[in-house]
Amino acid sequence: MRFATLGFVFQRPHQRSERALEKPYRFAWWPLGIDLAPLLAEIAEQQPEWLESQWKWHVESRFSLLRAGQRSGYPGSELTNGHSINQPNLNRLPRLLHFLDTAFPVVPTLAWLGRIPEGGRIFTHVDNTQHWDEHHRVHVPLITNPQARLCVDGRFLFLEPKRIWLLNNSVPHGALNRGPARLHLVLDLPHFAGFDAWLADGTLEAGEVDATALTELDQNPLHSPAASSPFDSGRLARFLAQ
Repeated sequence: MRFATLGFVFQRPHQRSERALEKPYRFAWWPLGIDLAPLLAEIAEQQPEWLESQWKWHVESRFSLLRAGQRSGYPGSELTNGHSINQPNLNRLPRLLHFLDTAFPVVPTLAWLGRIPEGGRIFTHVDNTQHWDEHHRVHVPLITNPQARLCVDGRFLFLEPKRIWLLNNSVPHGALNRGPARLHLVLDLPHFAGFDAWLADGTLEAGEVDATALTELDQNPLHSPAASSPFDSGRLARFLAQ
């Protein structure tokens, strides 16, 4: 799988980690033999805090921190300032905490809930921190619909529920949702000794070409009305620096 070339991505160049992982996949999945209904009920009851995105590519989505680092100046900075600290939201979600710590081959170091409303998009980008170079990205669909698709390296796929999904976040990727609101659990796994065997046990998916949808995701995210609503000068400055 090729690494990102940023000629068409509205993103500054990134110096990759010397320990950056080779990620020989677009999408891969494993069956999830756990009933997610109790987790969804717990989330609905506890109403975790939802944050505006601090990354311009995600400006039409919202996220709720579960496991991250320390806050450094603004809400959401926890995702890029350390890892492995359970956040207040997760401390109020014991079922979800148990799931995070037991459902995967190793314990995730970062985790959050990602919500894309109807019509929302995540514009094309590459996850460009050294932490993300060195970790594998996993999605678990909690609430979804067939019109909610992710795009990895130019190929689109609906991530079906009742599965654990691995996707390559070190190449250009994004998402769009033309159906009802979509909610995923998103997390990062450190590389581990049995990874190759785990991947071999999964099912690889290539995705499909959708030129029209890709053109929509490849546009400048600052052209989205959500980039300036509500207006926040600090947030806008971060967008312009990204």
